[in-house]
Amino acid sequence: MSEAAQRSARTATAPVLSLEDVSVRYKDGALGAVSITMSVEPGQLVAVFGPNGAGKTSTVRAASGFIRAEGVQVNGRITVAGEPVLGDEPHRVAARGLSFVPERNKLFPNLTVRENLESLGVQPPRARRQELEERILSLFPVLSDRRTEVAGRLSGGQQQMVAIGRALMMDPKVLIIDELTLGLHPSMHEPLYSSVRQIAEEGTAVVVVDESTGFALERADYCYLLTGGRVRDEGPPARFLGSELLAAGYVEATT
Repeated sequence: MSEAAQRSARTATAPVLSLEDVSVRYKDGALGAVSITMSVEPGQLVAVFGPNGAGKTSTVRAASGFIRAEGVQVNGRITVAGEPVLGDEPHRVAARGLSFVPERNKLFPNLTVRENLESLGVQPPRARRQELEERILSLFPVLSDRRTEVAGRLSGGQQQMVAIGRALMMDPKVLIIDELTLGLHPSMHEPLYSSVRQIAEEGTAVVVVDESTGFALERADYCYLLTGGRVRDEGPPARFLGSELLAAGYVEATT
């Protein structure tokens, strides 16, 4: 399929998450994002790449509402399932159907795995929660025997699994994970990417921010390369595989 045909196919489905000309300005005047436009369709796995300072975290925190508490100015347009959420608090964005796994402070370390899964304020009915917990344990079988363990004692990879599971307990339409594999042992990369691929195939759109591009390019449906707070390039993984686009993006931002 040509790139024009792929773009036409993408626009035929209403996006579950849409950002249009989004900019993020911090209190000190620094721009976290200059102009970001991207969209995510239902059941799609989207990878966002870029070097430090490219605007990745600023963009996803703006989409999730988490950046609001930092006194940051966000402009543009952001919608979740067609509803505008720009400037909304995180719990209101979550109620629209977006769950967010931040890079840091993603769990309550002194609570058990089960308590973490049940700790979110916006949750579906009890019967659905049981289905979701079964889904999470199917995705991450290693957690089955650790439900009563304190989350802070788990390995980094297992904590990431709990964090993803906790976000899925909200039964989201779209899941954003900031730095999926950062700081984790390489042996955890493949199972985590297999899990997010499965989540997408089951109907929940997933946005993954990650500096590790190998598995992301193998599993993603669509990719965005950010540099300098802008989208430098976008397209299916084949556009980036075997090319210099990613390398050029990383080098350009650091020179």
